[in-house]
Amino acid sequence: LLVVTTSGKIASCPLVGTGAQTATCSQLSVPPLPSSFGAAPATAIEVTTGVGLRAMVATGSRVSLLELHVDDEGSHWREAGSVFLPEDAQVVAVAATHDSLLVTAEDGSAHLWHLRANGAAVSEGASHVDVPTFGSRRKWQSACLLPSGKIMRLASTWQRSKSGASTLRPELLI
Repeated sequence: LLVVTTSGKIASCPLVGTGAQTATCSQLSVPPLPSSFGAAPATAIEVTTGVGLRAMVATGSRVSLLELHVDDEGSHWREAGSVFLPEDAQVVAVAATHDSLLVTAEDGSAHLWHLRANGAAVSEGASHVDVPTFGSRRKWQSACLLPSGKIMRLASTWQRSKSGASTLRPELLI
């Protein structure tokens, strides 16, 4: 498990055993993501071909596809490509595997791109857009692609208790 911090640093958090409920994270010896991205939604993945590390970072409706480049001057991030959501969409989360990129927008829509071996998107537009038919009152947090191809989303909603107090309740939706 790789984690991108709000400062752009990347940490590895190995899960020990299949029933692990906690992980001890350690910062990788790589430069942080460029500060121009700020605390934007981001993800990082390890890849076995070419570069060893890729990152995807969202700013507004644009997602930059970055790869860690190593040369005589050391290692640095360089842009390998980018994808765009519709102009009015605001990205809330980014998830990726070695061959796909899934971007969740504020309205709960999930935009899927297939990636080439070099990390670039196969097409400029999303190959699949999944819009939930429910949930205008939900605050969408993230989404992931299940092995079956279905999209699972994490959201939260405010619910009133019998006493009248409001509580933010997490929901997993398939």
